[in-house]
Amino acid sequence: MFRAIDPLDNLVTLTRECWREHICVVHVEMRPLLDKVRQTIADPDYIYTSKSSPHSHLYFKEHTDPRLKCRYILVAVRRKAGKTRGYVQSAYPVKSLSKGGTPEWKKE
Repeated sequence: MFRAIDPLDNLVTLTRECWREHICVVHVEMRPLLDKVRQTIADPDYIYTSKSSPHSHLYFKEHTDPRLKCRYILVAVRRKAGKTRGYVQSAYPVKSLSKGGTPEWKKE
């Protein structure tokens, strides 16, 4: 579907399979928001390292889209330690920032 560079110079890929077979099926509200997912990776407000999985990174961006009844879009990216490539695992709206992770990067 797309590739985007995050603020830490990591290349993040969203595959067609992940988009069509996971995100659009499990998180139906995300179907019209592919561009918002890309923006969340390329220009996030926050990036966290997941507490439950050190290879999962959580990208957050505040959105005011009325279709979303939540404040942020969260994009979960799997990226192994020391690697500069990652893959989107999921994307969905959330009400607040992660309580289950460690802050890795914050937009100035």
